[in-house]
Amino acid sequence: MRFMIGLLAALLIAGPATAQDDAVKGVISTQMEALRQGDFPGAYEMASPGIRGVFGPVENFERMLRQGYPEVLDPRLFRFMGAEARGERQAQVLLIEDRQGRSYLLEYMMIETPEGWKIDAVRRLPTAEPAV
Repeated sequence: MRFMIGLLAALLIAGPATAQDDAVKGVISTQMEALRQGDFPGAYEMASPGIRGVFGPVENFERMLRQGYPEVLDPRLFRFMGAEARGERQAQVLLIEDRQGRSYLLEYMMIETPEGWKIDAVRRLPTAEPAV
């Protein structure tokens, strides 16, 4: 009986986390697809109010991506890696391979707003260099 109660509790706890993970991945995927299509206003909709306050017009956001994160504009592939809760935020790591075959790890910091999950920050993580 204790086993069944423990199993039920674990399933109930795991359920919301999976839904949250799916929601976070959905927002990032939506932004990545918008960027593949060159839809910067659509991609900007996935940004948090704080990010939108920092960048102002979408043209500033586009300029920042072109200059600082060109790998997100038309990746060959992207894959979700690890995720973890950090207080009120959710960290999601994304592996991106650009068209030249270079790999990047990006950490997306997500926050939940009344409109759903939004991207609140992105930073490039160090990647291991291949052995020579």
